[in-house]
Amino acid sequence: MTKSSAADLGWINSLTWYMSARKTALRAALTFRTPISVLDQIDMRVHYSGYFLNLMAAIDIFDEITLLKSSNFKEQLYSSFAFNGFPNGKANYSYIRELRNAVVHRGLDLTSAAHITDDNFPMLLAERQVQNLNKSKTFFAFGTYLLDIIQKCESIIGPVMLDCLKDLAIFETNIDIEAAINNYYQSIEQSQAIPEPFKAMARGIEFQPEWVEMVHASEMKALCEALTAFNITNELELNQNKYNLKNK
Repeated sequence: MTKSSAADLGWINSLTWYMSARKTALRAALTFRTPISVLDQIDMRVHYSGYFLNLMAAIDIFDEITLLKSSNFKEQLYSSFAFNGFPNGKANYSYIRELRNAVVHRGLDLTSAAHITDDNFPMLLAERQVQNLNKSKTFFAFGTYLLDIIQKCESIIGPVMLDCLKDLAIFETNIDIEAAINNYYQSIEQSQAIPEPFKAMARGIEFQPEWVEMVHASEMKALCEALTAFNITNELELNQNKYNLKNK
């Protein structure tokens, strides 16, 4: 098994955060039912936008971290991101990237058009096409509704990430305990938030190696959970039951 320092594996917390945050954003977005107030519409826009912002940030990690570049993540993603009627996986991926870019840089409103279901749920229409910044390329939606797009993202992106990490044996990696302990004491000394009396107490603690192993195992578990697909169907049913009880 490979032994890595906490610094070597620092990207784990970032990847876990972004993939967890995309679930949080989607969970919040799926709670809305009509009638929707102006403030509700703003919140819904924020949450759906947050889904794509966090998802794409997680994807960018695989491009930025040297260790992960050997996983051929993009090639696997393009290959898997092909669907019936939409066989070009690279173009489909480019659609969600440019959709995110349009939200961030050009203020695209993902909630501007919707069909309302019999259950009062706003099914947002996906932006039919998006362009890159200089408008030299156009990419088309691979689904009618935004949830169609999200459902396909959920079915592919997290699982591909998980497969890549397993291929790299990331989950079998041992943490360098000595380096982790040194990092702990160094963080205490450098902290500007911890009062000196508490620093003195922290210096006196004999840091146990098993604590490092427990934290590392917990981080790996959290990463696995963050990469699992979000069950949209179950969440919609749960929210609908809550809505029905509230409006009896």
